[in-house]
Amino acid sequence: MFYRLPLVAFSAVALALVSQVAAAPSRRQLGNLQCNIDRAEFIFNVGQLSGSVSSLTNATGLVAANSTVDADIAALQTGVQGVSGAAKQIILDLVNGENAPPELRDQIGGNLTQISLALEDLSSNDTATAALLDTVNTQFDNADLAGAGVVFNCK
Repeated sequence: MFYRLPLVAFSAVALALVSQVAAAPSRRQLGNLQCNIDRAEFIFNVGQLSGSVSSLTNATGLVAANSTVDADIAALQTGVQGVSGAAKQIILDLVNGENAPPELRDQIGGNLTQISLALEDLSSNDTATAALLDTVNTQFDNADLAGAGVVFNCK
């Protein structure tokens, strides 16, 4: 629960700084209000996803259909770390008035795909673990929708 506060604070500060950048970055970089709302939602949802994936590592009763549970958990962890790292770098580039390299957007997309594949492979008959897995899937879907909003609205 406490991990959300620094993330929300960081997002708010980052968005405030983006609007105050002295350099003249492109309109796409600054974005309109909806673009920046989508960016903040994406960061928030990835933060929630990260916390839930951490909880999932200790869950009992996970079953993997095509891989091993350990491999899927590792894919979830590295995927979330990859998305977070690329998103942080994009925010830093925005704050500094620089153009974010397209490779960072590709990194986010690739890591989201990795997370999706791992989630599709996992299931559980344990009630508590199944509920946690549902939460992780919902948080992933929310992050994915916010990411699609960024792509659509930040033009």
